[in-house]
Amino acid sequence: MTRTDDRRSRRREQTRKRLINAARELMAERGFTEVGIAEITAAADLGTGTFYNYFPSREQLLAAVAEDSMEKVGAALDRNVSGLDDPAEAFASSLRHLVRHALTDRVWGGFLVQMGAAHPVLLRILGPRARRDLLRGVETGRFSIEDLDLATTCTFGSLVAAIQLAMESEPREERDQIFARAMLRMVGVPADEAPEVAARKLPEIEV
Repeated sequence: MTRTDDRRSRRREQTRKRLINAARELMAERGFTEVGIAEITAAADLGTGTFYNYFPSREQLLAAVAEDSMEKVGAALDRNVSGLDDPAEAFASSLRHLVRHALTDRVWGGFLVQMGAAHPVLLRILGPRARRDLLRGVETGRFSIEDLDLATTCTFGSLVAAIQLAMESEPREERDQIFARAMLRMVGVPADEAPEVAARKLPEIEV
């Protein structure tokens, strides 16, 4: 690649990021359905026609915003949570952080709920991470799982449902811990031990 090509590639990526960031900020203010393409390009200080050089449709931009957001959260969990000594604590802490993050960043939470557990972006970004954490628990004897793929699917389905319930309900103290306790029991952690694991101090993450 020549220097000219390299500069052109960087400019394209910067413009794409401007569109993604503008869309995210507008949706944070007004929700998913209330933001149009013209508003996004205006906020990004770009011409409306520029939009279609990067995204075929508004829905494709929404998917890109979701992918960018999911990857940031996944990377933060990789850095600070997945390496915890106890696989059960790592699993529970990841789930708790995801529930808490959805309530703190409701645009992110809304994306997760809107996408659903079977969305390709969610499966591609968070799926391998969830499966990795479950497999580690099995290999160390911490978890008792008959079907790893089914357990991964159940984890995603339960996570999306729990986040939707949390976002649509009145605030409830320790909702993240309640969810983590249930998921720990699902993977074979004894019922009398799950509450203690789910209540451990959360490692801080920076998204």
